[in-house]
Amino acid sequence: MKAGFVRGMKEITDSGLKIAEVVTDAHLQIGSMMKKDQAHITHSHDIWHAAKNLGKKLISAGQEKSCKDLQKWSKDIVNHFWYICKTANILDEFMGMWVGVLHHVVGEHEWLLPYSDSGVAACAHDPLTGEPRGDKEYMVKGSPAHEALRKVILDKRFMNNIHYFLNFRSTAELESFHNHLLMYSSKRYAYTSPVYRARSILAALDYNVNISRPAIQNKDGTLRLQRTCNKKSGRWTVYLVKEKKQYDHVTVLLDKVLHRRLEDRVGVHQPMELEVGD
Repeated sequence: MKAGFVRGMKEITDSGLKIAEVVTDAHLQIGSMMKKDQAHITHSHDIWHAAKNLGKKLISAGQEKSCKDLQKWSKDIVNHFWYICKTANILDEFMGMWVGVLHHVVGEHEWLLPYSDSGVAACAHDPLTGEPRGDKEYMVKGSPAHEALRKVILDKRFMNNIHYFLNFRSTAELESFHNHLLMYSSKRYAYTSPVYRARSILAALDYNVNISRPAIQNKDGTLRLQRTCNKKSGRWTVYLVKEKKQYDHVTVLLDKVLHRRLEDRVGVHQPMELEVGD
């Protein structure tokens, strides 16, 4: 992965483009290389990966029988992390809002001292009355679940990486395309460079044609929804159901292939010229 990243960076700079910012996941080797060799380039981490990893840590910490209450709060804490990364511009602002979650989950929405110079000693939400909504209950302060949350929130490695999240960058669309690419180029098989390039082009055409599909509407005009359950966290996720994919571009491609073959006077059995990057 590092070798491909270095090669991609070199191709971009050799083409005359200036790189101002790079967004990656939390790859240790790439992070180390950026610090040593590319310190002049802003390096950000994908917020989606960061939120996903945080959710995994919270669910893992909540696997203990005495920490089950933490699982019920995991999604809300991840959403809070997402909101802070989008709102905070500097590390001081992030810390002021982030550590406050330890108070919120026990029903404390105001505390004595702020956790940063620019922070406030209170939650940012409107005044609340009664217990939280849904099946959640406030944790007991100092309980095993609360202490497990404290370890995740104040994890040293996590705190050292906060500056990577402050630009609020996401590679979600790229991740979606990479998953789509596996339909055309499975990891179970090896492809030559020309074949892999052709399959990648077909995947890109399919992805671009169908990316803006509208959601299916019910007879009453509402949008159709589908839900899935995460077995580990026990939480349901709702998403829109889109219309079926269209493949009209395949007919156009077949038509071009047929005409190209009919007009070809040399034949298909000839040496293949490789690209520079093959």
